Amino acid sequence: MLRKIYLTAILGLFTSLAFSQTGTLKGVITDRVTGNPVDFANVVIMKNGIQTAGSSTGLDGSFTIKPIDPGTYTVKASFTGYTTFSLEGVIISANKITYLTGDNAIKMTEGVLVNEVEVRGYTKPLIDQGNLSGETKTSKEIVALPTKSINSIASTTAGIYQKDEGDAVNVRGSRSDATSYIVDGIKVRGTMGVPTSAIEQITVVTGGLPAKYGDATGGIIEVTTKGPSNKMFGAFEYESSRLFDDYNYDLLGLAISGPILKKTKADGTKGNSIIGFFLAAEFRTVDDTDPSAIGMWKVKDDVLADLKATPFVIAPNAAAGFLSSSDFLTANDFENVQSKQNVRHKRFNLSAKLDFRPAKNTFLSIGGTAYNSNYRNFSYWRSMFSSENNSNSTQETWRVFGKLTQKFGDEESNSEKSANLIKNAFITIQADYTSNLYKTFDKNHEFDLFNYGHVGTFTTHKTPVYQDGVAIDSITGIPYSGKIQVGWQDTLYEFDGSTTHNPDAANYTQAYYNIFSEYGMSSQYINGYGADGVIRTQNDLQGQGLRNGETPANVYSLFGNWGTQYTGANKQKNQQQTFKFSASADVGDHEISFGFEREERIDSYWG
Repeated sequence: MLRKIYLTAILGLFTSLAFSQTGTLKGVITDRVTGNPVDFANVVIMKNGIQTAGSSTGLDGSFTIKPIDPGTYTVKASFTGYTTFSLEGVIISANKITYLTGDNAIKMTEGVLVNEVEVRGYTKPLIDQGNLSGETKTSKEIVALPTKSINSIASTTAGIYQKDEGDAVNVRGSRSDATSYIVDGIKVRGTMGVPTSAIEQITVVTGGLPAKYGDATGGIIEVTTKGPSNKMFGAFEYESSRLFDDYNYDLLGLAISGPILKKTKADGTKGNSIIGFFLAAEFRTVDDTDPSAIGMWKVKDDVLADLKATPFVIAPNAAAGFLSSSDFLTANDFENVQSKQNVRHKRFNLSAKLDFRPAKNTFLSIGGTAYNSNYRNFSYWRSMFSSENNSNSTQETWRVFGKLTQKFGDEESNSEKSANLIKNAFITIQADYTSNLYKTFDKNHEFDLFNYGHVGTFTTHKTPVYQDGVAIDSITGIPYSGKIQVGWQDTLYEFDGSTTHNPDAANYTQAYYNIFSEYGMSSQYINGYGADGVIRTQNDLQGQGLRNGETPANVYSLFGNWGTQYTGANKQKNQQQTFKFSASADVGDHEISFGFEREERIDSYWG
């Protein structure tokens, strides 16, 4: 079956553009002693040693800086006659206003201390002054958490429920599919695929959603990836659980960032970077991603080998024929193991970004993420006898984007002291593409469909069947008496397992042929015709010997027997193309934003 769905959406005039993923910083600078506002003070924000924006205070000491990419910044304030003030670790969240009030208020000390700067740390406010409910986790907080799952990180926010580590989340009782995920302004289709070391911050919105989130009925989880640094830096990470359990968890992470091209100052020294890069990669393998607290039961390896060598036993009551050897196992034939069998998971994540700043008010970012996973799926039905036949799944997700932000005016004209009616005007243009390909299949057959369920080659031999009777010639009308052929009778049903694509299935059938001959069984369907010990018809297999397309008889309807395979194959591909434009400006005390978004989706399924 093949289905394609095309969806194009154009959203609104004079409405905020969805997923702009920029924030705003507001504050008031005062004198520490008198409490009077410090007017015309200079305020700049720094990230990774690079000045990203700035402004000046008005007559009331207030300032506004926008747009700011989400992240953690240092805010520096300076003014003649005052010691420079530096507030470190200020968190700017997507689509939110960060207010520097209370413990985070900038209070400058009069009197210049040569070569000294007053440094304070940012305190995360307990109550958000905005109308959004939720929480923002910074990269520092994320690294300290005992998980690499974005869902699990988000679940530490009040109002979010998660059943188990790595599972989907429910926001305030909504269904898990009502949660929208956004990475660098891109609505996620498929897996997010972002290495933990590449995450700048995760913002979770659980309530008070703005109108621009029109297609989100639950909550929003926004991920912002890190940008380049003004200095070269690298990080290496390795984690393993091999010394402590049987899950064999291994994770290898790498991150590197730095400038490619820097400005040259008038004195010949290097200034801020014009072009910078960031690259992070993560490779993980684990034998069991969701281990049980009480372990898993399985048949012992030597017992399984015996079952394959002797699939059937003669029934105590000869009239019952043969029974599966698996039906006669006892508790001593099983063992409890710590991890699930044959559910190994391999995953590779990559995140890359190039930032260009050719002019002070022009910013271009190009980046993308890639995700590749290959894993075996757990099946409780096959867990006891046939975990080696667990289905295999692969997933490939990649996305690329380009975003251009153009600001208008300089810091002076956009500052609070400026008499301009229109300030902080900027436009943003973004285009992105996402592709997600998901496959599930049997590891041995993949998409060779005619290999599924193929046991071997069966050949039926027949002989004509006659009986005494009278036949009338249809032309002459003359009756004739004698032997009249009334049909055909199967005399031999041969099996050749050398052509099989499923050795275990062929083993069942060949073993049944052998035991049928060994015990000299008679065909039940031809009235004893022919010698004993020879299978005459396919009905003689009695559901024990397998024909093409059949699966082994289950064990007491509780578990699939050994050799029980996954019998399906499917592919699913999702594609998404998006183009966005937005414009924003402050007019007096009001912000006006407008924009549009065009989105096209193509969904295909085959199975």
